[in-house]
Amino acid sequence: MIIGVLRETAVEERRVALIPDDVRRLASVDVLVERDAGRSTGFSDADYRGSGARIVERAEVFARSDLVVWVKPPAYPLDSVRSGTTLIGFQDPLHRHDVIAGLRARGIESIGYETVPHSRPEIDALSAMSRIAGEVAYAQGRELRSAQGAVHALILGCGQAGLAAIAVAAAHDDVPTALGNRPDQESAAIRHGAKTFLPNPAGLLAHLAAEPPDLIVCAAVHRGARGPLLLDGAALDILRPGTVIVDLVAKSGGNCVATVLDRTVTLPNGVIVTHRSNYPTLRPLEASLAYSAATAALLKTRFVG
Repeated sequence: MIIGVLRETAVEERRVALIPDDVRRLASVDVLVERDAGRSTGFSDADYRGSGARIVERAEVFARSDLVVWVKPPAYPLDSVRSGTTLIGFQDPLHRHDVIAGLRARGIESIGYETVPHSRPEIDALSAMSRIAGEVAYAQGRELRSAQGAVHALILGCGQAGLAAIAVAAAHDDVPTALGNRPDQESAAIRHGAKTFLPNPAGLLAHLAAEPPDLIVCAAVHRGARGPLLLDGAALDILRPGTVIVDLVAKSGGNCVATVLDRTVTLPNGVIVTHRSNYPTLRPLEASLAYSAATAALLKTRFVG
């Protein structure tokens, strides 16, 4: 069994799929690491050699590995992947459905963290990354505001990203309101610091009119599915100038109709809408530690033993 670790090539991606300490945990198998794979995270090739890995070029990773791990799908075609290889990482199934199907037809399997259930927290890299994304997104949205003082925040969605955003808001002594789609999410939202909970998206317009927020974090999406449109034109018209909307789920369709991928835009009414494709990469070491732990656990559970 040979495991290959790729150097990330997605735009601005700074994480790595396996850190040296977790390579050491896989001592029973050979690990090939693409040259400079950990550089952006602070891990040198010497660190990987010290953990027992071999440093090789990309072509050798694909030529020899039985399992290849990444964080995000490579920015280059996967023509050189040989039949029998298993590719592990985020797979972006909404946008790469045809690519994944084509790989399967060639005898290449793709395992995506988008499909790992919440009941397996030790291998649930998506939840770990979502928590970091929620924290970073809330902090960035807060910084975009021109006004000072406590923030009246609205968090759309009570998944891992939403709950993390609520917790950051509470840590700042802000006033977070959470919107969920199930009444049973209320206890989790309140436990993380939400002051109020809206159990039904149908009441969103009335809430925006009665209590206009300063900051909205859009984090409502089910893994592997498209996000619901919650902020349409009518909702945006209610908001005050200077309101900031951070849409975490734009790649899954987005919760806000005005979101533009990887851009910050100011609408005619002064509302600011921002998105970036990869919030966890702004904390590359923390995110890599969490991602690598999930990857190592998955490898040991399903492949290495």
